[in-house]
Amino acid sequence: MVSSSGAIADELELADYLRIMRRRWLWIVVPAVAVCALATALTATQSPSWSASAQVSVGGSAAQEAISGGGPSGPAGARELSNEVDLAASDQVRQEVANRLGTEPHVDIAAAESSDAILFTATASTAEAAAEAANTWADVYVETKRQDAIDSIDSAVEAFQADLADFRTERTGIRKPIDDLEDELAGDDLTAEDRSVLEGQLARLQNDLEPDLNVIDAKVEAVAASIAELQLNARLAAAGAARVVQVAAPPQHPTNASLERNLLLGLVIGLILGAAVALLVENLDRTIKGPDDIAALGLPLLGGIPEPARALEDGELALATLRHPRSPVAEAYQKVRTAVEFALLGREINSLLITSPGQGEGKTTSAANLAWAMSAVDHRVALIDVDFRRPRIHRIFECPLQPGLSDYLRSGVPLEQLAVRVGTPGSRNLVVIPTGALPPNPGEFVASPAFAAVIRDLEQQADLVILDAPPVGPVSDPVSIGRIVDAVIVVARSGHTTRDQLRSTVDSLRQVGADVIGVCLVGVASSEYGSYYGGDSDESRSPQSRTAPTLGTNRPTVDLTSPPAPSGATLLSDRGPSGHPSPNAR
Repeated sequence: MVSSSGAIADELELADYLRIMRRRWLWIVVPAVAVCALATALTATQSPSWSASAQVSVGGSAAQEAISGGGPSGPAGARELSNEVDLAASDQVRQEVANRLGTEPHVDIAAAESSDAILFTATASTAEAAAEAANTWADVYVETKRQDAIDSIDSAVEAFQADLADFRTERTGIRKPIDDLEDELAGDDLTAEDRSVLEGQLARLQNDLEPDLNVIDAKVEAVAASIAELQLNARLAAAGAARVVQVAAPPQHPTNASLERNLLLGLVIGLILGAAVALLVENLDRTIKGPDDIAALGLPLLGGIPEPARALEDGELALATLRHPRSPVAEAYQKVRTAVEFALLGREINSLLITSPGQGEGKTTSAANLAWAMSAVDHRVALIDVDFRRPRIHRIFECPLQPGLSDYLRSGVPLEQLAVRVGTPGSRNLVVIPTGALPPNPGEFVASPAFAAVIRDLEQQADLVILDAPPVGPVSDPVSIGRIVDAVIVVARSGHTTRDQLRSTVDSLRQVGADVIGVCLVGVASSEYGSYYGGDSDESRSPQSRTAPTLGTNRPTVDLTSPPAPSGATLLSDRGPSGHPSPNAR
């Protein structure tokens, strides 16, 4: 099959083609519309065109028939017919047609199928002009072929007559001694004895020369017969060695393709071109599109988060599991939560780092929704913003940036003054700790032993500590943090994160010993979403209906559902976000 980014894995199946076509539909529609528009424009601007055809039957050369014995010739072979087509398209015929019509018409000349004939198909701006051009070209060809036949016979006759004259001259030279003796015997002054001697000489000479004379006489007779036969064929050639068997008539309809036909042809060509472009773009696109790309990298997919059905503000989207618990986005995060629980089942995991290859890929949104989803099933969760370069958690939960984690490490501000309890009365298992004042060197700050110590301390007080870290690509902070947390989730955005970026991010984390438990794919298209999550989730509608695995039970924890003590001995304060019902301490 093929991955959705276009990289061929094994073989391309029909389902892969359909998925690519559905995802790249715009690349298919645009060329199809463009080609149809071009076909419409060409049809509207082109002049009417008319075509007419004349057909000429081709016979053998009369001169050749005469020379070969005068027998009837068989059907013209492929070579002879090709020669006739060449003659019909020759400059001699072309020039004569131009002289008769005043201009050279557009005529296609080709051998007819299954017959010894030539088709002359003329195209012109009017039906009458097309018929006239085809008939004129056919007539000129027939006349030219006839004249060529006559000329060839005349040339042959002249050659035979020259041979006949030579043979007669040769016969005269051979017979001259005999004629001389006969003239001498015809004299009256010969004696009987002289006459007898001459007659003997004549008899002997005639006997010696008779074979040569017979040969010469046979040649003369044969040449004379050939001349007579050629003269007969010359009269036949004058009657026509080729003849028009189909006269071109003015056509009734133009040969231009109709608008409907051009549109249909343009649509077919446009769709084929668009499909080719879509496949090319798919193969050139290196971004992650779906589960196939994640699987091709050998990474587990924890879940896919669809694009919301309507535009949501950052705060709404980041807290979809809280504010829109029945939405597809919230249900998707509930499924990610379930996948994380099972990925961590049987393992001592108390801290979870959320990062991504680059900016704008949804890591903070995923961290906030996953934290709330985990707290909604009785996990005591601490969500910490450790993105000391572009913190956003405080904006999502609408709490002050300071005091925060950096203030605890640098100034000793108590943790209970930093934490923000999130939720409604009776369900407040989530606390949020913002970054605090941004340190001058975040890389050194997160790599310090004090930072690791506070994370360990928080792990002791909560079932799960979720850390929202900066992206791996631009900075080294998440790699440093990845060494001290128990597990890491990488967030990738469909159509934005490339496979190379995701692979590099995972490799960087694993090089420092980080346990990457899977990938959360954000921004899945609605058409792809149905194939991931079909139907409603009972779990998302009733989050308390199942018993979730308990994390970190081997460590002492603080009861996050308890109200903050007056002395400030607990982790929590009474501060809460203003964008949803403010949680009050019980």
